Amino acid sequence: MGCDIHMYVEKINPNTKRWEKVGRKFFNFYIAGGMATDLMEVFALTKDEAWDILFKWKKGEKPTNKTEEFIINNYIPKKMDTSDKHWYEIQDSGKFPYPYTDSPYDGRCYSLFGILAGVRDPSNPIIGNYIKGLPDDVSDEIKNMSDDWDIDGHSHNHLYLSELLESDYMKMPKEELRKLGLDSYFFHTTIPQLQEIGDPDDIRIVFWFDN
Repeated sequence: MGCDIHMYVEKINPNTKRWEKVGRKFFNFYIAGGMATDLMEVFALTKDEAWDILFKWKKGEKPTNKTEEFIINNYIPKKMDTSDKHWYEIQDSGKFPYPYTDSPYDGRCYSLFGILAGVRDPSNPIIGNYIKGLPDDVSDEIKNMSDDWDIDGHSHNHLYLSELLESDYMKMPKEELRKLGLDSYFFHTTIPQLQEIGDPDDIRIVFWFDN
């Protein structure tokens, strides 16, 4: 059985000074890839054409032809599942999983797990060689989610966006990260999405693992 990460994001509320869980703001390119494949098969589009339409839909841009108009205004909305169900719960329904999620990263890369929390690979951590656990001031929502996992969740940790940005790994191109066995998606897609939310000192990831 594999080890999976459960990662969420908190942002500090400038008025209450309390940390709050960030909702479904993270575009999951893995899920979107399935949408692009569907568009290629159903509408005989090239890969570039399918992704171009998806990005227009994502950005709210106007379609430039009738095919794009139908896909953006009719096909995607009718086929999109907007519930909170995980992708595997609707994989046989013929629906698109909602590509925005509250989890900025849910891949399975053991080398990444190692540098984040010493899981499966305790060498070369991003900061220190220890696990900090949940923050003392963690939001109630994330605390309850962690509690639901009980003993099945382990190696709880949290990292501020500022810590991630200061990491040497952030300076590495995709090719160098791949040579180290690290998922470049985390550094070149996940972290940039975190930067869009707010100041690096006001954003943190909170995560744990299960087996």
